[in-house]
Amino acid sequence: MNYLNFGAINEKVIFLLIALFYGIARAQCTAYTGQAMNLGTTYCLNGNLTLTNDITIPQGAVLVIQPGSALIVKGITVNGDLEIKDAASVKSEGSIIIGVFGSQKSSKVKLGTKAYLSLTGSVSQGDPSFMGTFPGATSTIDMGTYSVVEICGTFSQQSVTYPFVNYIGAPLGKAYCIAKAQVSGGGASILSNDSQIIAIAMDTVTGLAPGNASFCGPNATKALCPSLWPEGLPEDKQVCGFADEIVHELDDYCTKPGASGVPDSYTKMGITVQQKTADWPENIPNGFLALESKTKGFVITRVQHVSQVPQSGDAVSEPKEGMLVYDIQDRCIKLYNGTQWKCIERSCND
Repeated sequence: MNYLNFGAINEKVIFLLIALFYGIARAQCTAYTGQAMNLGTTYCLNGNLTLTNDITIPQGAVLVIQPGSALIVKGITVNGDLEIKDAASVKSEGSIIIGVFGSQKSSKVKLGTKAYLSLTGSVSQGDPSFMGTFPGATSTIDMGTYSVVEICGTFSQQSVTYPFVNYIGAPLGKAYCIAKAQVSGGGASILSNDSQIIAIAMDTVTGLAPGNASFCGPNATKALCPSLWPEGLPEDKQVCGFADEIVHELDDYCTKPGASGVPDSYTKMGITVQQKTADWPENIPNGFLALESKTKGFVITRVQHVSQVPQSGDAVSEPKEGMLVYDIQDRCIKLYNGTQWKCIERSCND
């Protein structure tokens, strides 16, 4: 006969309860009010907070700016993680240092959708990988859909084996990284491998290549790259504090009604998997080819990847102006405009 071992069961229940308690405790945030932060602790800011001093996020600690919240500080040292959630913001009246050179400990600033980081001072990256000596350790800025980093001081990147700025938002979205003063890197430094990052360099650039980022600069002006220039960004590089206006404008769309009048012609060619009506496709104005189905999709050419500026090794070796492909890596339909591949995305129909 088998007997239940109540002692063993009770020990297991107690163990599970203890594990659950510690799991819940770890998942909770410590309210952030400006206090010194401890290693291994997650802090959360709900609401708005203004501090007149510098703050430090130690290695292993996380500071979360909750959705819609705002933090204003003097300066920031990010040795751990700073997360700026959707529609949240951080403004620094000084500078920000992200990462510790040679520490082998990763650091990160992460921005959610329509979040922004605005800095009166500079951005300096401390590369924890020691220029690639310790692979796997990184110091990065991860940017969500329609997020903005506005740097009014200098921008300095140490890493040469990985990009400093990454895009983590929606495939057809974009994010802006704007530097108004001098930009520098370690010679072989790459800013970003993501075309959704729009990098605006309003002063000189030395030792830092944009990579696959959509780049305007050096000495960028609206006239130099009107298609990349965000609404709300003044051309005066001496003024600061416009990140919130840029974010507000980023996903505002305008549309106009279709042209009225008599069509130039009607569609003569059509492919259908349904019962063809007598007037189809001739009842479709100004078309060349009409496709019809209620259960089937239209699949264009799918390729692994094409770089924004065509490079050797791209899936399409000699693109032609007007060519369309679906980029599997970037997860968007791209159009080649004669010089660059661009994700097709919603915009004003001017």
